Amino acid sequence: MKRLTLKSTVAAIAITSAAAAWAQTEQTDLNADAQANVTADTETTSTIDKALEDTGDALKNAANEVGNAVEDTSEAVAETAEETYDAATDTAQSTAEQTEAEVNAEATAEAQTGTADADAGATTETEMVDGFSGMTVADVVGQRVIEANGEDVGTVNHVIENGGETEVVIGMGGFLGIGRHDVAVPLEQLTQGADGTLQLSGTTQEELKLMPEVDLNAVTTLSDDQSI
Repeated sequence: MKRLTLKSTVAAIAITSAAAAWAQTEQTDLNADAQANVTADTETTSTIDKALEDTGDALKNAANEVGNAVEDTSEAVAETAEETYDAATDTAQSTAEQTEAEVNAEATAEAQTGTADADAGATTETEMVDGFSGMTVADVVGQRVIEANGEDVGTVNHVIENGGETEVVIGMGGFLGIGRHDVAVPLEQLTQGADGTLQLSGTTQEELKLMPEVDLNAVTTLSDDQSI
């Protein structure tokens, strides 16, 4: 009986020791797993932190590059604007100088034209007064009379003295003297061209048609050899 009890006690001790050893082994394994998990979590956290840091650096570098690009673009735009302003200023100045030159040239041309017109007017006036100096009636009779626009008016048929004034009698229209309308015009209203044609000034053909026909019996008709 005592042996049986002793054996039971020994068996119980052995079981207890084995259980304690197993429990210790399990605890060791659990501690190792926990440590491994902690280490893994720490490595994961470090990896995430490193990735976040790298991402932050990349964003910072990208922002710096964008800022530099914007600054370069702003400088380029400013330079382009300045160049455009300078070009526009140069163009405006050149245009103003050209316009001033054109205005001066036009003013000079107008002044020269005015002088030429004045000279021509003086010449014409001289011709109207002295253009027939030294000529005789025969030099004028038979000459064609035209308006300033070149339209035919008629032909000089007589040169007369009327109230102390020398006048020419112009025959207008008619055929061989039939239906002809003779009117007297002061000699000073006629100018003589190089071809001998007489140009009427101061009176139009229509106005001549409305004038009364001259009465040759009431005036003095000059002979062909008389000077005018």
